[in-house]
Amino acid sequence: MSKITPSPRTEKKRRLILETALKVFAREGFAETDVQVIADLAKVGKGTIYRHFGNKRELFLATARHCVEQLGEFIREQVKEDPSAVKMLREVALSYARYYELHPEAVEIMIQERASFREQVYPTHLMYRAETRADFEAFLSDAIRRGELREIDVADVTNAFADLLYGSVVSGCLEGSKGSLLHRVNRAFEIFLNGLLPSPRDQSATKSQ
Repeated sequence: MSKITPSPRTEKKRRLILETALKVFAREGFAETDVQVIADLAKVGKGTIYRHFGNKRELFLATARHCVEQLGEFIREQVKEDPSAVKMLREVALSYARYYELHPEAVEIMIQERASFREQVYPTHLMYRAETRADFEAFLSDAIRRGELREIDVADVTNAFADLLYGSVVSGCLEGSKGSLLHRVNRAFEIFLNGLLPSPRDQSATKSQ
């Protein structure tokens, strides 16, 4: 049975509801959010929200999904094809930070989802990571074959890179430094890329002193 494609009008209304829900959930928290408030701000009937999303829980989870899909779309728009794997990785990292600087409320949704549905649902950001990791690992494998990156398990790199971005953004927002996420992620990426150990040249210079 073929899936029915929603009309542009339906999609526009659904997106409006999700963007409104994002602001309200981020401000009020899942438990304290009144769906009627979302309906009023979106200028739709409360019944319309329930027809689209079923209940408040499903609306919240759809909002979380909307955030990660918007993140993916933002990164694809920001990052241009480049022959350098390192440049691509850096641009992905910086685009990730830019998105959350522009939409800090999306971090609140990630945190709330974990707090409210710890035992009930698999975290949306991890689900999205699992869905997109095959392409990312293929990109890394190509870079290794070209000699741009050293031989290393691409699954480990994918996990470390994703954890670095997620941890930098969440920690930055929890510390109240939303406006400096770009700098925070850039510094973390440089350490991720270059490591902590001195290069052979640095070691030689130290021994000669």
